[in-house]
Amino acid sequence: MKTVFEASSAVEAYMVRDLLRQAGLVAHIHGEHLQGAIGELPAGSLVRLMVDEADFAQARAVVEQWDAAQPADAPRTSPPARSRLLSGLLIGTLVGATATWALLRSPGQQLAHDRNGDGRADEHWTLRASGYSQRLDVDRNFDGRIDSVTHFDERGEHSWGEGDDDFDGRNDNRLSYRDGNLERADMDTDGDGAFDRTEYYTSGVLTLARIIDPSNGRVLAVQHFRLGRVTHTELDTDQDGRLDTVHEFGRLGELRGTRRVPEPSASPS
Repeated sequence: MKTVFEASSAVEAYMVRDLLRQAGLVAHIHGEHLQGAIGELPAGSLVRLMVDEADFAQARAVVEQWDAAQPADAPRTSPPARSRLLSGLLIGTLVGATATWALLRSPGQQLAHDRNGDGRADEHWTLRASGYSQRLDVDRNFDGRIDSVTHFDERGEHSWGEGDDDFDGRNDNRLSYRDGNLERADMDTDGDGAFDRTEYYTSGVLTLARIIDPSNGRVLAVQHFRLGRVTHTELDTDQDGRLDTVHEFGRLGELRGTRRVPEPSASPS
């Protein structure tokens, strides 16, 4: 592991960690437990973001891009004065679990980021008072409209999201996560306002997709994936509610074979 970023507060560390996650990089936070009950770090201590050495160059590029986009007159988040530490510890002890519950759910800092340097923020972060991410709103095509919203749970892990992938002003997908990994994506592929495709993910990896007739909920096709490619597809060619045909595909996506699925035998009376 190698240090890619040193933050002056857990708030800053969690924000940069989430930016690295968007780039597909895994970063681990070291030192956030050095904070006092009110967020103060001991003198000379920093919260560090650690990445695998193989990811260091890519992670460092993300950090440098983020750092360059910060306003010159906006200092990094600084911790409160050390003189407040004792009272903070006392308050934390007295309030206990109730204070923790409120802390994790209360709104925190608002942060904005201009990714394309046009002077207009196109990425808006909402952090909980605990420092964890609560919500991320992004204008991905820089047209001035938010087209992707991600919600995070109390631990800062992805919870659910929705987006407008054709940038027509209407959300056409909804994403669900489990333990921070994408688990399901519901999509409206024809723009009629109804979801007609559902993708399923295992540990964040696409494994299966169902194409659905939204008028009756009937499954018209099921695609099976391995390492990003379709291996075979089951089809209901006569739309009678039964998947009756299987297409098998090669490594380049070429059709390698087609077979019919026999109808189930009638149960003996």
